[in-house]
Amino acid sequence: ASTSMSPVDEAYTMDDLASGGEAFNALAAYLFGANEEKEVMEMTTPVSTTSTGEMRFYLKEREGESSSFPMPVAENDEIFNEKGAVKIQEIPASTLAVAKFTGFVTEGEVARQKDALMTCLAIDGIEIDVPHARSVPHVILQYNPPYTIPILRRNEIGIPVRLTAEVEEDDSHLSEGWGVEDGVEEE
Repeated sequence: ASTSMSPVDEAYTMDDLASGGEAFNALAAYLFGANEEKEVMEMTTPVSTTSTGEMRFYLKEREGESSSFPMPVAENDEIFNEKGAVKIQEIPASTLAVAKFTGFVTEGEVARQKDALMTCLAIDGIEIDVPHARSVPHVILQYNPPYTIPILRRNEIGIPVRLTAEVEEDDSHLSEGWGVEDGVEEE
């Protein structure tokens, strides 16, 4: 389930706690019965926020006859959808490079963590999965309730990367560098 953290066509910022809270509340309301079937569902972690300002809750797979999720309440119900309608959507699989960090998620911290992760990827020669000349998207994953003290918070930032099909089969250079031959250490 997802919703926007800002009105359509308006910029958002991670520092706008009110917008983040409204988006969280809209999604939580959906889980706690603000859906057409008034069904209460289990909340899962993480809560993610994309670089485009979309907040997402991941829904647990359903077992049984109906595997579809109940539809959110109507868009015009302002009680639950202050910023935008809650949508049910399937998120396509992707490969992410992820770095953990603690503390509060702010614009400044996200920028620092993204720069650090992109630097590490460049050093390691890992290719970012973004078309040339486009800004690099990211996703922030948050695992703790809002009252968790900053040093104990678990957050992650993810950036899409390409997997390389080439795996170096010949690692004999490793044993030469360490003076090891076929698992036996030289004396």
